Amino acid sequence: MNNMKKLLALSALLVMLTSSFLSVSLLAQDEDLYSFEVEEFSKQIWEWKRELSLSGSSMSFNQESLFYPFKFQKEKETQAQELRVQMLIESRWDWDWSRLYLVAEGGRTVSTLADANERNVFLREGYWQLSTLEPHSFEVGKRLLRWGKGYAFNPVALLERPKNPENPEAGREGLWVFQGVVIPQAFSGLDSNSVTLVYLPVRQGINDDYESQLEQENIWGLKLSALLGTTDLDFYLTRWSEKSETDWGFDFASNLSSNFEVHGEYAADQVAAEKYGKSLLGVRYLTDSEITWTIEAYRDTSGWTKDESTAIYQTIKNGSASAAKSALNKLQEKQIINQNYAYVKASFKEPFSWLYFTPSLTWLGNLDDQSSNVITQLNYAPVTNWGFQVSWQQLSGSADTQYGENLVGNKLDFKTTRSF
Repeated sequence: MNNMKKLLALSALLVMLTSSFLSVSLLAQDEDLYSFEVEEFSKQIWEWKRELSLSGSSMSFNQESLFYPFKFQKEKETQAQELRVQMLIESRWDWDWSRLYLVAEGGRTVSTLADANERNVFLREGYWQLSTLEPHSFEVGKRLLRWGKGYAFNPVALLERPKNPENPEAGREGLWVFQGVVIPQAFSGLDSNSVTLVYLPVRQGINDDYESQLEQENIWGLKLSALLGTTDLDFYLTRWSEKSETDWGFDFASNLSSNFEVHGEYAADQVAAEKYGKSLLGVRYLTDSEITWTIEAYRDTSGWTKDESTAIYQTIKNGSASAAKSALNKLQEKQIINQNYAYVKASFKEPFSWLYFTPSLTWLGNLDDQSSNVITQLNYAPVTNWGFQVSWQQLSGSADTQYGENLVGNKLDFKTTRSF
């Protein structure tokens, strides 16, 4: 009952804040439409930006899911609602000889499920850059490297937290690294090139959530980049000192025309004594009617085959308590369960001449077990610095499949964002 009261109170707060902020923004926009300040165009030593988001979601649980009896052992819930308030702060200090970047995030979640209530405040990125070496650079701090050309998947992101294919544009937390970038003179036949060296330490309290199995590790990364005509090429190499493992990969992206781009990635990954390959091939195409298609095929040989994943699901359902728990842990540790996936997104720019309105439809499919996750999203930004988003997620599939066994069957999300 207390959670429900909090939920209703926060819902009212969401409506009031959205209405008041929108009213103030519309008045300010009218008043400042023809204003001009010279200071706005001068270089600032310190700049910062804030983003406040208020969002709510309602989800229905799949009572046939094998996760359902483990999650709800006493009270059998069929639905849940959540409200979230998040603040993102980005700041930059720019001196003659160096720069400092900080991105911090904090928020509060109130849910009808007691174990889903949470507060969080953390540093997403925070690093210092020596700028006197330009075009070369040296950086130290918490950094998201953003390796790779893929949109929903990134096989070559060897030193990063993985993307969530269901929401590839969601912000990710960086890792503590030392990074040096050197821009040598262009090699023969190459329009430009760069060499990046990265050192990522794993210690207690430093990147220990990234590699939790090891108490200490020293990871070195090398990235070689080049531009050949209209094709962007990168080669990656990482070395794990304590585990004595070496991973490598490469990517490319090429504009075949002004509205058609093709990209791909491949990474050879080693886990214990086993070697695996991860590959991606994708295209982005803009039609004459302003529809952007993003299509990607992804393969990961470290994933389970259809028979292997079916056996895991059956063990959870019919195995002994210890065997079911072990199988459940294995399943929950994996974000990519099987080996073959496909991602298709169609984004429509201002259909029917509806200004500032961008709907999109996304299909994420597990090609091995034939289950799917379909996301419909509506984005509307009628006022400067304001954004409104509604999304509907529907997961489907038969028994013993990734999305068919997902605990959440469908989910409706609303989000209001204010930047200032």
